[in-house]
Amino acid sequence: MTAQDAGSHADRLDRAVGRALLIGITVSSLCLGAGLVLTLIGVKAQFTNLLLTLGLLMLLATPASRVVVSAVLYARSRDWFFVALTLIVLLELALSVLAAMH
Repeated sequence: MTAQDAGSHADRLDRAVGRALLIGITVSSLCLGAGLVLTLIGVKAQFTNLLLTLGLLMLLATPASRVVVSAVLYARSRDWFFVALTLIVLLELALSVLAAMH
């Protein structure tokens, strides 16, 4: 891999991770904001709770999506060392979620 290839790979990774973070934060903010506004104006609690829960789940899932995007891009570039590292991080995230749930 040449220096130019490594630079373009890093740029692609940065753009893809940035896009994943932007989407996650945007969806989370919209759900949380809508849920808050609807709660304040007195809309049915079940719907507002659903929006607020979805917003929190998206907020929590955003960092994990970054790891998934990174693993996919490393696999596409056949950088198996970093694929392994990102999959280990993803496994640790999944195990910590499972441990928190029990």
